[in-house]
Amino acid sequence: MNKILLASHGPLANGMKKTAEFLMGQNENVETLCAYVDEKSKDLPEMIEKWMNERNPEDQWVVITDIFGGSINNEFMIRAQEGGYWLIAGMNLPLVLSLWYETENLTEKQLETNISEASEGIVLCNKLLSKDKIEEDDEF
Repeated sequence: MNKILLASHGPLANGMKKTAEFLMGQNENVETLCAYVDEKSKDLPEMIEKWMNERNPEDQWVVITDIFGGSINNEFMIRAQEGGYWLIAGMNLPLVLSLWYETENLTEKQLETNISEASEGIVLCNKLLSKDKIEEDDEF
């Protein structure tokens, strides 16, 4: 079974899950790990070790961290050699939604497609407005 772990500095992961649930409905296959929000969550290596030890090895996990090179991503990178999960940095809502109800075993190619499509949704809208304005002016 595919499962997702959203991992972030602060409450971003919880907010991302709640927003995805608002749009898509509940999904018991999505978990969160929010670091540095209280005394208990300051020991990041311990939190990750606990998650690794408690997860079902038969499940296919996708771990999505908030930022590449951040402490959370780095801790998961250290453990990624052990296998057992796909690791993606750069959490955003389109990416989370694209994986929300994936039930088939994911491949690296499928994940790369999901990441590419989610990245295309990051747009400087003002530039589009300027382009539209120029095209309107050219029509007259």
